[in-house]
Amino acid sequence: MEIIDKIKRFFCADTAETNSDSSANTYKLNPEILREYDIRGIYNDTLSDQDAYFIGRAFSTYLVRKNLKKVCVGLDCRISSPSLAQNLSNGLRESGAEVIFLGTCHTPLMYYTVNKLQLDAGIMVTGSHNPPDYNGFKLVVGTDPFYSNDIRKLGDMIEQRDFHDGNGREIIMNKIASNYIADLTSDFSFSSDLKIAWDIGNGATSAIIKALSAKIPGYHHLLFEEMDGTFPNRQPDPTTPGNIDALCRLVNHNEFDIGFAFDSDGDRLAVVNKEGQVLYSDQVLEVFAKNFLQKNPGAQVVADVKCCNRLFDSIRTHGGIGLMEKAGHSFIKARMKATGALLAGEMSGHFFFKDRWFGFDDGIYAALRCLEILSSDHEAFSNIPCGFVSPELRIDCNEKFFVIEELRKTLKNQPLTLSEIDGLRVTTEHGWWLIRASNTQNALSLRLEADSAEHMQQLKQEIVQYLEVYIPSIAGILSNA
Repeated sequence: MEIIDKIKRFFCADTAETNSDSSANTYKLNPEILREYDIRGIYNDTLSDQDAYFIGRAFSTYLVRKNLKKVCVGLDCRISSPSLAQNLSNGLRESGAEVIFLGTCHTPLMYYTVNKLQLDAGIMVTGSHNPPDYNGFKLVVGTDPFYSNDIRKLGDMIEQRDFHDGNGREIIMNKIASNYIADLTSDFSFSSDLKIAWDIGNGATSAIIKALSAKIPGYHHLLFEEMDGTFPNRQPDPTTPGNIDALCRLVNHNEFDIGFAFDSDGDRLAVVNKEGQVLYSDQVLEVFAKNFLQKNPGAQVVADVKCCNRLFDSIRTHGGIGLMEKAGHSFIKARMKATGALLAGEMSGHFFFKDRWFGFDDGIYAALRCLEILSSDHEAFSNIPCGFVSPELRIDCNEKFFVIEELRKTLKNQPLTLSEIDGLRVTTEHGWWLIRASNTQNALSLRLEADSAEHMQQLKQEIVQYLEVYIPSIAGILSNA
């Protein structure tokens, strides 16, 4: 209750000092925080409370000029989130928005509120899967993602101080979480003999998962269940190797049927099978697609460019059509809307269901789909063939865009098959490899797959030849993949 009281005091306070400070005249937004599908930076370094205020003013102005004004705002449990949310709300209201404040919650609850109440827009204050010192904003307009050129447009409006002056208001909404839980569970039946471990990671899914695990059948064990914005037990990204080792040990040693882990704002899911193995997200999507295509033959399934060939082969084998898309939840949602696809996923742990849900990425809903499948087939997530494929490798690189551009010039002159959907995906006779610039970190993302151990080694040697001039450590990185 103390956290909620603090948040309410923030929102009942007068307009923040940053709004009227004379420094606003010289204020300049750091363009580094304007990412492809959200706004994100390091709090009090590249991202400030003043940024939040001006982002609120620009986004509200954008909406008002489209005759829209109802915006719900949620925030994760990071230490910086209440202050950022306060300043964001001030900016939204000063440009005429009506702010529906959700308080501390996970991102899918914001998406749900926009969809369920047919609101005009939504903003989540969250650092997502990043470390505790990061924070930022995920935005939607109606059910559409707000990304890429839309985000850059906000930056232009802020630079030009192109704002509408208005007099908005704020409404506190308290009951939407119970509606979410009711809708979340209304379409499922689960086996009562399942043993399930939930790694909350001290994130914003805490309250929902506590309520949910008390409502659905089975034996439930909650790990790191209390919200703590310093994330004392593990880093927020559940897909990074090592971050969820405690969950793997718990599942394996105590013979749980499955384990789930979430990022700080709950739109990502990592799955641990009963052997205590962390599944790649494209393996999980393969299970989802097989089940989904039994009831929706011929349907399209969207997957990001980092997913392996085996997934696309499996979709085709089970009568579906696989569509490859750029990495990033906003790009996936846009492709789903453009094609009418009802299922999608990406290697980062985002899963999207539109056949019985709203189509946004929701880690908790995806976990329930896992439990539904597991209830009828206890082996569904065991012994999934993986082949010769690497995890997604993250390589720190401050010059990531330069490296991609220089490598593109080199590869264009080679006799190979090159896809530029997102980064550079090189296909050979016996496999493929992908390198792309991360949209959320100063890093390059690398993944590769081959049809045999011998060809995997050949692929690694080929990659070293292309990359070691830019990344001298690449041979060592690949030797451990």
